[in-house]
Amino acid sequence: MTTKSKISHPIMPWAIWAMATLYFFYDYMQQVAPGAMEKELAVHFHANAASMGLISSVYFYSYALMQIPIGIMADRFGPHRPLAVAAIISTCAGVFFTFTATPSEAIEVRIILGAATGFSFVSCLKLVSNWFQPKRFATMVGLTNIIGMIGAVMGEAPLTRAVAILGWKGTVLGVAAFGGIVTILIIFLVRDHPPRIIQKHTLADKGSGLAEALVALKKITCNPHAWLNAGYAATINMIYTGFGALWGTSFIAKLYGISSTNAAIVVSMLFIGAIPGSFFFGWFADKLGKRSLPMIIAAAGGLISVCAVVYLPGIPIKIMYALMLMLGFFCSGNVVAYAYGNDISPKGANGISLGFVNTFLIGGSALAQPIIGWMLVASSNGNEFTLADFRYSLSILIAAKAIALTAALIIGRTKSK
Repeated sequence: MTTKSKISHPIMPWAIWAMATLYFFYDYMQQVAPGAMEKELAVHFHANAASMGLISSVYFYSYALMQIPIGIMADRFGPHRPLAVAAIISTCAGVFFTFTATPSEAIEVRIILGAATGFSFVSCLKLVSNWFQPKRFATMVGLTNIIGMIGAVMGEAPLTRAVAILGWKGTVLGVAAFGGIVTILIIFLVRDHPPRIIQKHTLADKGSGLAEALVALKKITCNPHAWLNAGYAATINMIYTGFGALWGTSFIAKLYGISSTNAAIVVSMLFIGAIPGSFFFGWFADKLGKRSLPMIIAAAGGLISVCAVVYLPGIPIKIMYALMLMLGFFCSGNVVAYAYGNDISPKGANGISLGFVNTFLIGGSALAQPIIGWMLVASSNGNEFTLADFRYSLSILIAAKAIALTAALIIGRTKSK
């Protein structure tokens, strides 16, 4: 637990949060960038749909694998120093990606990039925990997620347009340059906690820290609610990784016979819808003081919306814009999973608990990318993808929403310890 004294400069928590969330903004741009340049990368690497799904998804796998170690580091050393080192590495990796010539090289760089940007969200939430009152936590998670969604929007149509003008290499270098600016801000301006603060019962106070971290991790993994929450996080988030970050643009382009740039604008509504949704579900969860009801509403709304997007025939494109906004709004209920994970975390180990949630939210949801790619290849038998192929393959997203709703209902009917 942390006891904070009065801070003389109330703007400081918001300034620290703003600089940390810029890195989360950069992270989301990197997540969805392959979708904006999928055709160009496929030509450059001579890669099919399955290979492109793997190139894009390995980012999320390394990202996910780092989450618990990141949580341990944030609890043990504070979030600032690990975040600064990670920002340097991710910026360099962004530049190195332009020198890759084969799918294997691209995969290696994306692994490094994913691991480094993996510090973004958990570190930011650890800073929120250190700088803000606990009663604001879910709301701040929602606000943080809004910044990520704006980054995702920038990674859709604007990056697609940039690729058309600058080429994919010029666009990737531009994103890396932005990452370099964010890195400088993090190094020189971000601080772990307010200057006048009393730290009590943190992992850093207890022995080596590692032993306490392992004990805390064992408590988390032995809690059934932690696993239900992780399953909810992974499955409700699949719409952003599987559809928004990679395959959505191709599906919409095929559905309406429009260009990739125009299709990306339609898909970007998914992330625009998540902007008010992130704030609403964070605020709603704090207002209720409960997590299960917002989780149920989000999963149910997401299930209905994704069924309409994938299956309903002859949808006018204006209606599709609205459906994308609704889908993004409801699926942003993923922010409540972090609040719930923070609620059930052992004392002094909220970083580890948040890392556990993020492991599944990112890594589990990323499974949608290669699975959809493999299903597309299998369904098309090597031919050009048809609408039937896309609808068959995107059914994985409907199944995911059903699982998320089931997990939320179980959480709502049982009490966690």
